[in-house]
Amino acid sequence: MSDLELPPVDFSRRFFADHADLVAARWWHHEVQKPYQVPEVGELKRRDLLIAIGGATAFFLLASRIGSCDQDGDEPNVSMDALELQRGRGWDVGAAGEALRYPGASAVDVEGTANWRQGLDVLVGEIAPSQDQLTPFYVPTLFQVASDQGFQRTLSPIHDDEMDGAFARGRALADLFADVPDPSGTALLIDAPGPQAVAAAAGLAERFDPVFLFDNWPHPRGVVPSHQVIAAALYYRPTLIAARARRPVPAPPVFVIDDRRLAPYGEQSDAFDNRYLARFPSAQALRIMGISHLLYVTSAPVAHEADDLNDDFTAIAQGGIDVKLVALSDFRARALSNVYSYGGSDAPHLYFWRSYGWYHLPQPPAGARPPVVFSDGASFRPTPRATIFSSRTVGGLGGVGKQKPSGFGRVSVRTSRTGAVSVGRSGSLGRTRFGGGG
Repeated sequence: MSDLELPPVDFSRRFFADHADLVAARWWHHEVQKPYQVPEVGELKRRDLLIAIGGATAFFLLASRIGSCDQDGDEPNVSMDALELQRGRGWDVGAAGEALRYPGASAVDVEGTANWRQGLDVLVGEIAPSQDQLTPFYVPTLFQVASDQGFQRTLSPIHDDEMDGAFARGRALADLFADVPDPSGTALLIDAPGPQAVAAAAGLAERFDPVFLFDNWPHPRGVVPSHQVIAAALYYRPTLIAARARRPVPAPPVFVIDDRRLAPYGEQSDAFDNRYLARFPSAQALRIMGISHLLYVTSAPVAHEADDLNDDFTAIAQGGIDVKLVALSDFRARALSNVYSYGGSDAPHLYFWRSYGWYHLPQPPAGARPPVVFSDGASFRPTPRATIFSSRTVGGLGGVGKQKPSGFGRVSVRTSRTGAVSVGRSGSLGRTRFGGGG
């Protein structure tokens, strides 16, 4: 080595980061950019410069490694895709034995039978689309976990008043298409809380072919309570299966998604980030299916579509498909009746299509009660917006190629020397430790 005396190195903070892979890199860049001069000798030789900087880099990498490990020898934190981790280590990884909550738990399904546990291994196929052209767009991910015996032991159907209301509103929406000349050109997308979305799809199933888009797995500490979607599907499974034989062929699609997929994620270090993105067909795929209209169905009036759908909807509209919105809350019980219709009107078909304009029906009869609605969905038009999902498509495939933002749907994982697994918020495991075998 050279006998040259190295100058003092200025390690002043220029950037703060708590990520191990960034700390050393920042010091490296800062020092490389500085002009090194050695008194009386001139410019430091390149070999000595690299030795000096390399030593500093090694020091910070070693400190980072030590800081990321526990004193008991645990492995360092690793950030992983949540679903990938669950597929490899189990749906309840890091939280084995913790209970799932089923609000409105029911001992029976919609037909009043208690044999809903039978055939859980084939649930994926039973509620798949009945038409081959829709099969490529079906996302069976969530229902695949129903074949796991450990998960089966936690299951229960659920049923509540909100689901009943969503089912009745779904039937009322389906009834609007009873008199139109060719409903096959209209696709629906239900974007509502999971159990209500499944209930509305069941109400629509005799006229529309359900295509479920649930792309995650449940977890006891999950940000998205997607086990409740499976529970709702178990309750309505007899209805969904029976409707396959009754609906016309071809039938237009009703795509179904849980609007809780983008749930806000707070600072809980022990939460499991099982959020996911909607994988919706592209404009080209919809046109191939003969779709010229898309009706976006939400639980209540909204100003715009969900953030992860903005790029998709904008491209679909630019591709010549008319996109409009309707809220399930716009379907109300008629006066002195339990029958739901658009705005509670006794002539819902005529008023609805006069507003939405996709199909031409006669004018409402004189004296017909007009609808009472609170959304202006007929005037809805998707427009480009800046979101954390903006411009995150690959190869023009829309939602199929959509990328997750940094840290979205990811968790931190640590494995101890004993094989116990700890999971938590991506980027910061925190102090909370979950039990569970490896």
